[in-house]
Amino acid sequence: MIDHNLCEQQQHLRRNRSRRVILLIVGIVVLSLGDLVITVTCLKTTGMIEANPVADLLIRKTGSVTVLTAYKALTVAICVGLLFRLRRHVEGEAAAWCAIMILAFVSLHWYHYTSELEGMTNLLLAGQGAAGDGWLVLD
Repeated sequence: MIDHNLCEQQQHLRRNRSRRVILLIVGIVVLSLGDLVITVTCLKTTGMIEANPVADLLIRKTGSVTVLTAYKALTVAICVGLLFRLRRHVEGEAAAWCAIMILAFVSLHWYHYTSELEGMTNLLLAGQGAAGDGWLVLD
C-alpha cells in the first residue's frame, strides 16, 4: 500500500513539473520572439552591436534578416525540443528556469538599451558614437 501511494505521489509531482516546464517553454518562445523583433528593429534603424558571435557573423556575411531569423528560430527550436523532452525531470525544469532567467536578463538589457536609445541616436547623428568595427546596421 505504501509503495502504491509513493508511486502516485511521484506521478503527481512529474505531472506538475511537466506543466511548469511547458509554461516555461511558452515563456521562452515569447521572450525569444521579442528579442528577435527588437534585434531586427535596431539593426534596421539605429544599428547595434550583436553580442552573439554566431549571429554577428551571420549578419556580417549575409546581411539578411531571413538568415538571422532562421538561425535564431533553429536555436530556440533545439532548446525547446530538448526542454520538452526533459520536461518530467528535475534537470529539465532547472534548465528551463535557467533559460527563462537568461532571456529575462536579455529583455531587461533591451529595456535599458531602448530607454537610452534617444540619447545614443543623437550621438550617432553627431558622429560621436558607433565608430567601431562592431557596429551593425541592416538596410
